Amino acid sequence: MQKHWPVAVALVSLTAAAQPKVSGESPRDMAFEFKMGALTPLIDRSFADLPEASRPYQAVFGAPMLLAEVEIERQFFQRVGSFAVGLSAGYAEKYGRALEVNTGLPSSEGTSLHMLPLKLLAVYRFDWLALTQGIPLVPYIKGGGVLTHWWSQKGGVTEVSDGQPATGWAWGFAGVGGLAVQLDFIDYRLARDFDT
Repeated sequence: MQKHWPVAVALVSLTAAAQPKVSGESPRDMAFEFKMGALTPLIDRSFADLPEASRPYQAVFGAPMLLAEVEIERQFFQRVGSFAVGLSAGYAEKYGRALEVNTGLPSSEGTSLHMLPLKLLAVYRFDWLALTQGIPLVPYIKGGGVLTHWWSQKGGVTEVSDGQPATGWAWGFAGVGGLAVQLDFIDYRLARDFDT
């Protein structure tokens, strides 16, 4: 029996290693984000030959729009980091003074531009160090397609230019990288209570 104890210890060790680790946390399979930031539409890109102050967006609105977005992600792979597919919807609006057709100067009439960007994203977060080593910094990268509905209003109704309503759709691509801070490290007990 004495000469077989290394085999018994090895079997017990393998059995223990095969047991799932119980961390007490809820499964991580979804993420939700709310964010706000500045958005400058690329309307003036077609008017690069004009002085900046004379370009349509700059002349009417003069500053970026405030964009609010919500994003929901479904995580489908978690090993060295997590991969997810996300859907995002946002809204931005900006108000200014309409320009006089003859002079190009601001008029007394108000005008507005509204944008509703919709995104389909692929997301990767390198959260392995945060989960295993307690390092709260999580680099991430996102990329995907964007479909944006836009419309312009004057006096509360959709503007009409040359007989056509000032509304439409635009599409393109989006990509962003960043560094997130996982706030669990501030108070692990509170984080556990929040998870519960």
